[in-house]
Amino acid sequence: MYQKGERRSEEILRATLRVIGARGADAVTHRAVAREAGVPVSSTTYYFDSKEELLERALVMAAREETERLERLVLDLAPSALSADEWAAAVSAQLAGDLAEDPAKHVALFELGLEAARTPALRAELARWQEANLRLAEVGCRAVGSDEPGLDARVVVATLTGLMLEQLASQREDFETGVLRPALTRLFGQLAAPSRAVAPL
Repeated sequence: MYQKGERRSEEILRATLRVIGARGADAVTHRAVAREAGVPVSSTTYYFDSKEELLERALVMAAREETERLERLVLDLAPSALSADEWAAAVSAQLAGDLAEDPAKHVALFELGLEAARTPALRAELARWQEANLRLAEVGCRAVGSDEPGLDARVVVATLTGLMLEQLASQREDFETGVLRPALTRLFGQLAAPSRAVAPL
């Protein structure tokens, strides 16, 4: 019974993320989420007292899952001796693939940043997600020989954030190969130590 309840609760939260992805955080209501989840409204009100709780719990779930994914990526890539262009290729493939697979989650993560400005309870989750992004970027900056990896990581994250937000709006089919990878290759190349930089074409 407990497992069934947990599964139903998660289904409702994932439906909430889809509503956010399609229509924004303001569209989250018990009725809209129930319709998206294919369950009666009584199910959403049974598990979540208010639409605010629905929204907050869904955003927290998205942030925690993305934080865990980024941390796994750090562990996978940290031991690798990659050049600047190899780092750009590895990071762009992972992020572009995830963005294409689940765009609603990324819309929700941007909504998390906005909601955290109004809801103090969300700020710790936002901070953990942001730190995971910075750790991944800093590992890459160290790998290519940046002399200021902590500071440069913020430049990388700001670039990624802007490009991914643009992609959510534009939906370019060649995003990874035509936008993200070239931008990261150039950026990591600029941040790299001279001996690790991308060779000129």
